[in-house]
Amino acid sequence: YTYVGKQDRKTRPIQVNDITFMIGNTVIPHSDPHLHLAESVTINFGDQKSDIRNEEVTQFNNDDLEFNPVAHWAATVRRIRSYPNFHPSWEVFTFFDGHNFSRITASEMLSDIRAAVRAIGPKVLGFTSNDVGTHSVRSSFAMMAYLAKEPVYTIMLIGRWSSTAFLSYIEPQIKEFTGGVSKRMLTHETFFHVSGATNPSDDTPTDREVFGRQGSLRQRLRK
Repeated sequence: YTYVGKQDRKTRPIQVNDITFMIGNTVIPHSDPHLHLAESVTINFGDQKSDIRNEEVTQFNNDDLEFNPVAHWAATVRRIRSYPNFHPSWEVFTFFDGHNFSRITASEMLSDIRAAVRAIGPKVLGFTSNDVGTHSVRSSFAMMAYLAKEPVYTIMLIGRWSSTAFLSYIEPQIKEFTGGVSKRMLTHETFFHVSGATNPSDDTPTDREVFGRQGSLRQRLRK
């Protein structure tokens, strides 16, 4: 999404023509004045360093005023299309200030992220602007999706992780991480130990059958 320099990279930057808006199964042209009202937006990531080509990820319009993927991508497309001599192959980090063209860099993005963190403050977030970087966007997505109880495979597919490496982004020190766990643990207050099963003719339950093995913490707590 941002310009990181001229070094040789396997990852091709996202271009305007990689972005597709749709209503149902109908593609909406970028020139449509109601582009921001599309039902979904799909990004084609082209060649990636993982050697996966033309991987596509779709996000839907959620009607949120701040975190709406369709509205944000529509604004990006409109901004770039408004520049003189526009071409669909232009990268999404292209910027024109009215006089000169430039590229939105990773360092500029980092400045914006840190400014946002300072504005919200550590009392709300629990960390400072010195604790974040450009990769914090991906880690935030993983954490938000996890807290929303999205399945692991959904997080992997949308985040384009080919392995469970994304788990390193899940921060167990987040207060909300264990929300509801202590209550859900009580769903199965007891559990049956199969190896402790007795003869069917013996109807008398044993401590091991119901409360775990002899001497276990669970059994001691029951006494």
